[in-house]
Amino acid sequence: MRRRSQTAGEQFSNRLLFGALIAFLVLFFAPIFFYLVEHNKSYDVHNLGDAYGWLVRTLFEGTSPYKVKSQFGFIAYWTVRVAGVSLVAFTTATIASRFVATVIKRGAGMGTFKGSDHLLICGWSQKGSEIIRELRAKEVEDVRDVVILADRETAPIEGDAITFIRGNPSSEEDLRRAGIDRVSTVIVLADASNTSDEPDDLDARSLLTTLAIESINPGAYSCVEVVKSENRQHFERTRADELVVSAELTGALLAAAARTHGLTAVIADLLTHPEGQELYRVPAPPEVAGQTVRFALEQMKDVHDSLLVGVYDGEQCVVNPPSTTVIPQGADLLVVRERPLDARM
Repeated sequence: MRRRSQTAGEQFSNRLLFGALIAFLVLFFAPIFFYLVEHNKSYDVHNLGDAYGWLVRTLFEGTSPYKVKSQFGFIAYWTVRVAGVSLVAFTTATIASRFVATVIKRGAGMGTFKGSDHLLICGWSQKGSEIIRELRAKEVEDVRDVVILADRETAPIEGDAITFIRGNPSSEEDLRRAGIDRVSTVIVLADASNTSDEPDDLDARSLLTTLAIESINPGAYSCVEVVKSENRQHFERTRADELVVSAELTGALLAAAARTHGLTAVIADLLTHPEGQELYRVPAPPEVAGQTVRFALEQMKDVHDSLLVGVYDGEQCVVNPPSTTVIPQGADLLVVRERPLDARM
């Protein structure tokens, strides 16, 4: 494994720690020297215990509690005084420098995320700010930690419970620093941080990132952005849970808006916060579980002010199911409503 070179701050901190160690060793051996030169001349120093007691009292009282008789005793006394001050200074400076270095590393994205069950965003683009805004909307009850892993010099966005990790999203080492083995959901963006913004290059980087994520933590729920629809086939060979093809969605929405005027405003209202109606995946209330969709439509509207759109069959959603369909126990529903009803993100 390649050894990481130390920064100037780490080298300075190590020098301070070395100085503190030297001062401690001087204090440890000084009483032995003091005993050897004073025990035959001073009535106060009878054994090593008296010598170490002299050390402690000298450090705390600031003067020698025993009358020093020899020249070498004075040398030991002043050595203890200097070493004691040096030990305090070196130790304090070491702690302060380590603290400052840690803060600087975190600000530059060089730290490691220690939490779990967080949402990881790999790569960064202008879409990232919109994603954060949606995740932090007041209607979202499941406000989990967000970690951003991108090859940038500074954090692309600041905020509470948002951690920036600087690194390569396709690197196993950097992914582990971002807590990939403890993550719940991963969003892979078409990373615009690098020099090339060609669609094929963007998709190639996203593909490498997706393969790395799925190989380390296949249980993580992954949502991947694909720029070119022609590249979708490559991503389908991975174990990514959801693929969002930018070109397909944009083209389909524009074509649908040309046929059905005003549709874009409806779609935007359903997908974005904070105003209007949104789509939510919610657990089926007890009163509709085991009942037909016809019955559930009326109950959801009258009791919960929600419009039933679909019923989940595992992870697949059946949109507008037949009215005779029976909603199983423990099933999830896709509804349109103003606020979440125990929504699952």
